[in-house]
Order: sequence, then structure tokens, then C-alpha cells
Amino acid sequence: MCGIIGQVGHLLPERFAAALASIAHRGPDGQGQWTDERRAWLGQRRLAIVDLSERGLQPMTSEDGQLWAICNGEIYNYPALRRQLEAHGHVFASDSDSEVLLHAYEAWGDSLVDHLVGMYAFALWDQRRQRLLLARDRLGIKPLYYAADGARFSFASEAQAVNALRLQPPALDLRALAYVLTLGYVPAPLAIWRGVHKLPPGHLLVWQAGAGYQVRPYYDLPRRVDPAARFELDEWRALWEGVVHDHLLADVPIGLFLSGGLDSSAVALALARVGYSAQAITIALDSAQDESPIAAELARHLGLPHTISSLAMSDVDELVNRVACAYDEPQGYGALLTAYRVSALAAQGHKVILAGDGGDEVFGGYTWHHDLVLRRRPWRRPPWQERSLWHAHAYRVHWRFFPADLPALLGMSPRDFTDDDMLAPFRQHHARALPQRRAQQRVDLLTFCADSILAKVDRASMAHALEVRVPFLDHRVVEYGLTRPIDPREDAASKPLLRDYLRGHVPPSVLDHPKQGFSLRLFAPNYDWDAQLERLSDSPWIKSLPKGWRATLAPDVPNRQGRIFTLWMVSRWADAHLA
Repeated sequence: MCGIIGQVGHLLPERFAAALASIAHRGPDGQGQWTDERRAWLGQRRLAIVDLSERGLQPMTSEDGQLWAICNGEIYNYPALRRQLEAHGHVFASDSDSEVLLHAYEAWGDSLVDHLVGMYAFALWDQRRQRLLLARDRLGIKPLYYAADGARFSFASEAQAVNALRLQPPALDLRALAYVLTLGYVPAPLAIWRGVHKLPPGHLLVWQAGAGYQVRPYYDLPRRVDPAARFELDEWRALWEGVVHDHLLADVPIGLFLSGGLDSSAVALALARVGYSAQAITIALDSAQDESPIAAELARHLGLPHTISSLAMSDVDELVNRVACAYDEPQGYGALLTAYRVSALAAQGHKVILAGDGGDEVFGGYTWHHDLVLRRRPWRRPPWQERSLWHAHAYRVHWRFFPADLPALLGMSPRDFTDDDMLAPFRQHHARALPQRRAQQRVDLLTFCADSILAKVDRASMAHALEVRVPFLDHRVVEYGLTRPIDPREDAASKPLLRDYLRGHVPPSVLDHPKQGFSLRLFAPNYDWDAQLERLSDSPWIKSLPKGWRATLAPDVPNRQGRIFTLWMVSRWADAHLA
């Protein structure tokens, strides 16, 4: 795990040091860089997890020095791939999983990605062909940004590091910002900065001297269910425990975020069954959402060592400032604050953590996966006319500002960002042949999960040099969940397969308590939102907005608190990154 960065084409060597330093938080264990001084530069900040020796340093090179690679992430099937490649004469110089990329490219070319199981964003420079290959894992667990400026091409793990390699001064992309204000995040391939892009999940990018670059997909999530398939407990148990076992590839101890919910409990049970005694870490919240007693009971039952740490939100304002500085793109979700604080606590004793993220997307655990009937909100004039599935989806899941508010907020013409523009990411990933619930799960995986949840987890954890692994988002698990026809029991209770897996092996309290999201109730019921609105007025970025922005936060507007919070998060981010 680390941060990667590079530039090819017309190099700007005077910018390399500062650009590499901008991602130092992702890898405090050292750095490496290589350049041919003519066409390519590769850099890496290292968080040492697999092969802690100097042989694991990156960039790594092939035996003939013609291939160079840097990788952020883990290749979980590295041991099997190494044995396969060694059988064909490849000689490895390290015990690092990242080295397998070099030999796999020699064996299979760009098709090496079809052989990989893991979470990764990597760059491979082919010196002989003057060719760069970038790849991002199938579900987008690891980030990768890029920018093409004429004959110069730059890339990095975080957006601000790409900006550090460009001559153009950073400028906000208003369309991306419109998505933040409406959906709460920036959907790929957009990035918050004009001219910078995200490589989408499951995509390759090839740049070649004199030919520019091309982006193409190498993987697509299932678009149909298998009518003959069923949720079979024995089959699931073998798949799930094998995947969790694969995620234990590390030369450092691995911990577990244990909340007491179904997803993290399923990870805990799998760890116990494969014989790995992970240190379970639970955060005790000072609210009705606190699940620490259930988590403690589960840890005792499974014999896992357990630590409970209290998480109090004594100074939300200061925490918002810290999060604004740590995130390279703004979001409008309070869960960013929770993720940041939890990661800081976990990083005090660990480098690697397993988490249950992705379980809701893969097995339809969100409330909106079950409430599929289009309903009007009870307001006199609903801001949304719920005339399609995706209008209803946006309204229930991402509801903040609406496209009609953007002229007053950003000075955009009503034609610049319409309802259709906002819903485009959902429609792009909609698979019509899937049952409606599975179709929504698929869309959530490729939008809300990839661009909000995984970005939240990556930036919060890497701000504290912590790697978070998410076995539910292993593509083998995702394919299993999406290709099963709807189980009638899903209408009565969420995730019946996980309940079957846990039943009889965990305390009843795990199965009986209602679902709760892992985000704090940040504010007391009597929180003074009007006072917060006045504090917003001091923001330099807010002062740059059209004078009509206050009208979007009038006392009678729907979801006023959510709107104020979103604008608060965005303004703090803008003040930190545009100064």
C-alpha cells in the first residue's frame, strides 16, 4: 500500500519533489523514484506491508531494466501467480506482491489484469515501446487520477498530486462541483479540478509517445442473473472464507473494524473459522447508535482479542477543518468525519484493517433496495417529480440541493446542469436485464460505492497511513451476489444469506438488532443551524458565490440541515484547497 505518482512525455523535473511530497501521508516508510531523464518519471511513497525489506522498494524493474512498475494496493492471488510464472521460467527478485505485475506483463501483456485478484492502481512503463499502462481494480477500491496537457501526461493516487505536476493553475470544475452539491460526491470520470480525471473502476489507460492516450474497460459487472443459481450456504461459506483468507496476505498484523452489524460480523466469523486471531477494534459512540456492547459480546463468543475506544465529537468544527484538508475532493456526507476519527484511532496500533464495507451493495442491504415503490414526499410541492426509478433513487439516497438551486449557488445557467445531467451516472450503469433490486445494487456499486464510500475510506485511512481491506468488494463476492435471482426472504429481512451464515455461530443480539449506519449523530436535536449558517458567511469561498445562495437555505426549504451541512463541508474544503 502506498501512494503512486508519475509523468511521461515532456517532463517537468522541477516539480517532482513537491509532487511526491504531497502524498507523503500515504507512505511514511520511505520513498522511491526513477526517471530516464527523457520521457518518464515514476515515484512512490511506501507503506510497507508485504516484503518489508529493501527488496520491496518501488519503483521495481524487470531483469533487463526495460520495464518499470509502481503499485498502490495488494494483489491477493500473488502466491499462486508467482508459482505459475516461475514454472514458466520467470525469476523473482523480491517477495513483494507488486513484483508480479512485471512478470505478468511479460507473459500476458495488457491482459495481465484478467489474472489479478486484489485492490490496486498501478502504472507500468515499457521503456522499449515508450508506452505507459495504467490500471484500476475492478471495483475502484484504489484511486487513480490523471491529466493530459498536450504532450505531457501526469497521474497520481490523489488529485492534488496531479495538480502539482501541471503548469496550469488549479481551477474548479463547476460540473463536478454541481454533482457534489446534488449527489454529495464527484462521479467518475470527472474530478473536482478542471482537466483532471478519475480512471473509472475496471478500466485501463494506455499512453504512447506520439499517439496520446486511450481509456478502455477490461471488466464489467454482471448484467444478468443466472436463473439456475441459488444462494447456497455451503457454496457461500467456501467462497467467503476463501476470500477472507486471501485478504490476510501481509507481513504485519491485521486488525478488524467490528461494529456488531451483519457485515463486520461476517468478516469476524470468517476470520475465526480460518484460524486468524485478528485484533478487533470497536468504536463506542456516545449516542443511541452505539453497538459496542454487541461487538464485545461477539468478540468474546469468537475468542477474538478486542479493543473498545470511545469516540466523542467534542469539536465538530475542528474535525471538519481536518477532514477538509485531508480529502482531495469534497463530499457532502457526515460519515467522512467518522471515518477520519476511526482511522486515526486504528492507526495507533495497526497498518492494516479489514472492514465490512460493500456488504450492503453486494447483498441489497440498504433501505432503498427494499422500498422500490415510487412515492411522493409529504411536502406541498415536492422538489422532485418522481417520474422514474432514478429520480426516486436520487431523491431518497442523495437528497441535498437540486439542479434548480445551482444558478443561485454557482451562477450556472439552468441548462448547464439539469435533472438529466444529475441522473446520467445512474442511467449509464443501469443494466435493464437485471431485476430492479439487483440493478440498483449494481448502480450503487459503480457510483455511490466507488466514488463516495471507497473514496471516503481511502482518504480517511491513508491520511493516517492505514490500509483498509474490504473483502465484500472482492470481485468474486460481488459476482456471486449480483448473479443470484431475488430470494423471496429478501423482502422480509435484509441479507438472508449472511444471516444464515451467522446463525448458530454468533450471539442472537447480532441478528436481532436493527441496521445502523456507521456515522455519528453529530448534532444535538437543538443544534443552532442558524448560527452555523451565519458562520458560513465568513468563508472566503462562500463570499464568492452569487448573492442568492442564502435563498436555497431558507427556513422552509426541505432538508435544510442537510443543505447547510453540505455547504459547510464544501466551503471548508474550498477554503483549504483554493487558498
